[in-house]
Amino acid sequence: MDRAARSRNADRLRRWGGPAVVFLVVLAVRFAAFRALEASALSAWHLWTETDEWGYVDWSARLAAGNWLDVPAWRSYFSWQEPYGSPEAWETLYRKNAYFAGPLYPYALALIRVADLPLLASVRLLQLLLACTAAAAVAAAAQAVTRRVSSKGREGAGVAVKLAEASFGPELAGLVAGLLYGLYGPLVFHDGFAYRDGPVAHVSALLLAGPLIAGSRNRPPSARDAFLLGLLGGLAALLKQTTLPLAVVSVFILSKKFPDSVFRRRALAVSLLGLAIPLLALAARNLAAGVPPLTFDTRQAIGLAWGNARGADGTTALPPTMKAVLDEAKGSTSKTARLVLAGWADAPLGLLALWGKKAVTFFLSYEVPDNSNWYFFRDRLAPLKVLPVFPCIVGVGTVGLLAAFSRGVLRKEEELLVLVAMASPLAACLLVQTTSRYRIGVAAPLALGAGMLVFLSFEEWRARRRAPVIRWGLAAMVLGGLSAYLPSPIPTPHHRWADTIVGATLTEARAGPEAGEREIRRYLEEGRDDPQKEDGKKGTDVWLTGRRDFTRLAPGGIAPPSRRYGAAADGTGR
Repeated sequence: MDRAARSRNADRLRRWGGPAVVFLVVLAVRFAAFRALEASALSAWHLWTETDEWGYVDWSARLAAGNWLDVPAWRSYFSWQEPYGSPEAWETLYRKNAYFAGPLYPYALALIRVADLPLLASVRLLQLLLACTAAAAVAAAAQAVTRRVSSKGREGAGVAVKLAEASFGPELAGLVAGLLYGLYGPLVFHDGFAYRDGPVAHVSALLLAGPLIAGSRNRPPSARDAFLLGLLGGLAALLKQTTLPLAVVSVFILSKKFPDSVFRRRALAVSLLGLAIPLLALAARNLAAGVPPLTFDTRQAIGLAWGNARGADGTTALPPTMKAVLDEAKGSTSKTARLVLAGWADAPLGLLALWGKKAVTFFLSYEVPDNSNWYFFRDRLAPLKVLPVFPCIVGVGTVGLLAAFSRGVLRKEEELLVLVAMASPLAACLLVQTTSRYRIGVAAPLALGAGMLVFLSFEEWRARRRAPVIRWGLAAMVLGGLSAYLPSPIPTPHHRWADTIVGATLTEARAGPEAGEREIRRYLEEGRDDPQKEDGKKGTDVWLTGRRDFTRLAPGGIAPPSRRYGAAADGTGR
């Protein structure tokens, strides 16, 4: 083998070795988390009929049964909706036959059903592989942008960053970024559920990484690259429409990587064609169902009213004015927004204060629960206890992005891409609630920033410039510490009695009555921070008598009377 061939092989190894290592490490750790969940009674959490996970499972069953056009459209009906009216009354609040939420995820679940595969295990494994792919892509993106600086040098903020070819700083940046993303604890946790938020984060990570990787192989991107990135963006929009701005910016920036204006226009056209194909499928279905062609879902109106109507407090509690807003809006998102703003007309600072609370909570460590509770699962699944949490990424990620911006590591259009990737989950949290599953989308840009901070620190240290490294390190520690220890303006309990009732009932069905009863006793000892602890005490008392009708679990999650704590088959108790 001649020297040129050896050099090419070494370059290929440096370029793809890091992402491959990231893929394998993330696969190994996440598979351990998958095994721990599958071995636990908590793997049946989808049987709790009060969650979006239950909704997607139920919706996919209707699609797989033959209603592929989803006409009449599937709708949720949870206990919190009951005081607002019957399912028929709720139907008047939706646009008739519009999808309830982004349709791609329930259709994917329906295809798994049609293939006669075990639904939940298949979903978790597919989401595991998607996470590994996204982590490898984030690693490749961090490596690509830092390697570009390493090989050419860039000038930023009046400070020359001239780096040596022999440095392995780019590879180190890729490893840190990819591993931090792939092993981020709350993201691993949410990938254990059959709802779309984990896949939304991973697809967003791919949309962020794609343009940064493109053109990094000593050749410009191809038309196929442009088409596939556009197609990914269109699918992402069908997963959750709030990803559409990121998709548009992503394909635009990829087109800038082409060598001249003619190729750029062609690449942009090809990208937009890929983007349009999923949207045309949506439009065709909607027209067949009598719905305006680009109606993505009906859920946006509910989210806006729930999170922002007068009386909302930043938690998942329902504001008292929500029903009036939804009654008048009749499923129109734009009208809902106008009514929400009108409700604050005499107190506009109140709405700003509400958004401020959500924004502050977004940057703090607390993982706000809704369908599932990070703290409840982390305390019961050993792999989750050792994975990095939000304070581990927010300080290093933020400082890394700011340092990269000031040093010119990213081009101006790439900085825009990163900012849009940050803004999408932030906007979702401000417009609804700052729940854990909405925030996980910020993991990719923060992990990328962490990788760039490691790269810049490594190179500065090699160049015997210690002061910037110390400043960056201190700033990252301060931001991480503030995130970890500042109190949240929104109540932050780690315990909810509903989690205990569901967990105890599932555990009883899987492991026996004594195991279920231990969950109840654990809550009574540890759950003093639950703001509904009085209701929790009443609920646990009822559970201990053997009643399970109030748990709102599907039959598969409830033990027969003869196997329940506190209730023998003859009803005499135990």
